[in-house]
Amino acid sequence: MTHSDPIKHRRIVSGICILILVPLGFLVKEYHGIGEHIVSDKLAGTLYVIFWSILFYFFFYRTTVKILVLSVFIATCSLEFLQLVSTPFLNAIRSGYIGRALIGNSFSWTDFIFYILGSIISYYIICKINKLPEK
Repeated sequence: MTHSDPIKHRRIVSGICILILVPLGFLVKEYHGIGEHIVSDKLAGTLYVIFWSILFYFFFYRTTVKILVLSVFIATCSLEFLQLVSTPFLNAIRSGYIGRALIGNSFSWTDFIFYILGSIISYYIICKINKLPEK
């Protein structure tokens, strides 16, 4: 009877989550329709935190979930405050689609609510992944 490595199984599941979140994040960011501002800006922020939390879990799976999610939350909030800064270097990064998607281009206090939501969802997802049985 062969038992597989539970860490490998958890990394596969987190990898699948990442593969789902990447196109979903881009689709949400490009959404045009009813509730466009909430979907493309706010929901995208929630998915952003979930994506980075699961990505960091993929590589740093031995880190406690609280520390991991809190670190992503703090980094995301720092990037939000960085949007208040305008330098030629940052403006050059923000001039492209990927740069705007990664570091943003406009500050909004309400984004923090969605970062908190993304952190809570991330914590829940990663805890569920950690509790997966061996396959």
